[in-house]
Amino acid sequence: MDETERVASYEEIELGQLATGLAAHLSRARRRGVKRLAARPAPAVSAGPRAVVATPQAPRHAAPEGPDERIRRLASAAGDLESLATLVAGCEACSLCQTRSQTVFGEGHPKARVMFVGEAPGFHEDRLGRPFVGDAGGMLDRIITKGMGLARGDLYIANILKCRPPENRDPSALEKTLCTGWLQRQIELVNPEVLIPLGRHAAGHLLQRDDSMGKMRARVHHLAGRKIVPTYHPAYLLRTPSAKKDCWKDIQRAMAEVDG
Repeated sequence: MDETERVASYEEIELGQLATGLAAHLSRARRRGVKRLAARPAPAVSAGPRAVVATPQAPRHAAPEGPDERIRRLASAAGDLESLATLVAGCEACSLCQTRSQTVFGEGHPKARVMFVGEAPGFHEDRLGRPFVGDAGGMLDRIITKGMGLARGDLYIANILKCRPPENRDPSALEKTLCTGWLQRQIELVNPEVLIPLGRHAAGHLLQRDDSMGKMRARVHHLAGRKIVPTYHPAYLLRTPSAKKDCWKDIQRAMAEVDG
């Protein structure tokens, strides 16, 4: 039973209980000889020499909270990365919770100046609970150590999705929407100077664009006070070694923003 059906079921139960109680009350009133229950008079509002009867206002009900709004509310209450990771570990907002081995929150320096953001965990990440640990992770490690002259622990690494999509398929729009609240709070807590989205899906999501990687990379974007420097996904570099030189240019561009 989904959330809509559960809400409808609860409402039916409540209405049934209300109707039963009202019928019993009317029956007792008739036995006491009361033929008609008098309604309470509406309150009067003074309007000069005449009294105007106020029209009762219908109660205002808040719009039901959507799952993405609930995630954003929960995430915003997390005061540190550890608390946020605990909330993510218990997330069951979408069907990926049924197929994951565990959530893959992220890792690295909690106040890193540079943060890598990938698309979603893969097979190895799902098993180990760490981002970028397979072949693509090895490529990312080489980018960090040889290209940036840093250790992996000097940076922060995360994904948009915190659960692996089955068979490593592309994340659905709903899955990305639901996980966005977790990622946004993660970025807020780390507060990096530069974000480096890895691949078209991550870059498009962070930049809120649906462009090719060629149109998004090779420049510094500014969005909501963040510097964003997209580059190719490490898995793409494994398939297309000729793109490594362009990735290196992107990394140099990102590091220049940090140094500046």
